[in-house]
Amino acid sequence: MNTATRSIVIRNVRLPGDTTPHLIVIRDGVVESISQSSNGQAESSADSVEINAGGLTALPGMVDLYTRLREPGLTRKGTIARETRAALAAGFTCVLCAPDTHPSIDSVATVELVQHRAEVANGARVIPMAALTAGLQGEQLSELATLQSAGCPVAGQADHPLESTTVLYSAMEYAASFNMPLFMTPRDAQLGASGCAHAGAMATRLGLPGIPVAAETVALARLLELCSETGCRLHISRISSARAVQMVAAAKQQALPVSCDVGLHHLFFTDEHLSGYDSVFHSAVPFRSHDDREALRQGLIDGVIDAICSDHAPHDKDASLAPFPATEPGLAAYQWAIPLILQLPEILDLPLQQVIGKLSDAPRRIIDGSAETGLKVGAAADFFLLSEDYALQQRIEESTLSGRNHPLNIHGAADLGLRPLRGRISHVFSNGQMHIPGEDQPSTDTADSSTASPQ
Repeated sequence: MNTATRSIVIRNVRLPGDTTPHLIVIRDGVVESISQSSNGQAESSADSVEINAGGLTALPGMVDLYTRLREPGLTRKGTIARETRAALAAGFTCVLCAPDTHPSIDSVATVELVQHRAEVANGARVIPMAALTAGLQGEQLSELATLQSAGCPVAGQADHPLESTTVLYSAMEYAASFNMPLFMTPRDAQLGASGCAHAGAMATRLGLPGIPVAAETVALARLLELCSETGCRLHISRISSARAVQMVAAAKQQALPVSCDVGLHHLFFTDEHLSGYDSVFHSAVPFRSHDDREALRQGLIDGVIDAICSDHAPHDKDASLAPFPATEPGLAAYQWAIPLILQLPEILDLPLQQVIGKLSDAPRRIIDGSAETGLKVGAAADFFLLSEDYALQQRIEESTLSGRNHPLNIHGAADLGLRPLRGRISHVFSNGQMHIPGEDQPSTDTADSSTASPQ
């Protein structure tokens, strides 16, 4: 369901950090007023929609700093329509699309294609990330200034290591000249190039080719040194190790223009989950040791790690039908994002409001320096209503289906060391429009389950 009615009145809703019932009035897509229910007044009319939130919590729409929409080129794995609707159903009202599509996002034509498909999809708003180099080949710089003007506020190499320091230096100088942030995943082009798992005891036991921590830290050291030299705004995408957290902390102490994020699943899973060659844990940024996971959590608490991204990577079922090293890496994040996010306040000993800030305010600041949300008077409505205590009945599948390559689709929560799963989104307001997850999915997507809500 999608509606553009003139007014929406939401009664008995809670705000972050406040248990008092509130009244939110949206008129013509803009938040007109937010008041305590005892003081607020809102008259119903023939063209208004009334929602009795019954104690649901209103939270600002989240911004995903890294997602793969697969389109153009890989529509057997996902489409812009399916994945942006799945994102919206998970509370992400805006997503940053990775540039590793086919063709990559290195031309205005591809940018316009992504923007058009996203507009038609009527899901989460899509921000395309420009490919730093043509075809992500690491040889020739893309026309970054032109791509920025076309609607790409940031650029990156996705999961493709950039081997040439000369090209990287030129890219950072070029981007710095017009204040374009670079989103870089630190991964050395040689160290662990053929690896598929963290180079630790588990990989050794299983006989899997490893990716050492040094593959991350060597690349990170180069990025930070060039950032210091060029003054380029640098965002470290999907950090994975304790040593990398220490390096980013040191860079921030030196006042370098650096920020970083961590993938949601790296706050839960470690290389120990690979036991039994379970390919659902095959990730482009590998799950590392227990100590690394604890350092990532502490990095969020301390503010060294600025934000959390989904690292969403939908696959078709054939992607996992091979020996572990030959399977395709990545987890489809959106279906189980909210149940996992709701476990973080207890794990990190942070209030939910602060955790959501790592997924909403912080990403906005990283992309364009703004922390404006759509849960304030005068702003276009951009928030969602969440039932925090809604208990989920987990449905275990015998095999990974299209768009459902996630551990919680084949393993029980307790088996993964997780607490009982909870959380359900009832309404999402994006760009002033109201969406009800599950009711506005495209009829042609019935075979794909990446948009399905946990049952």
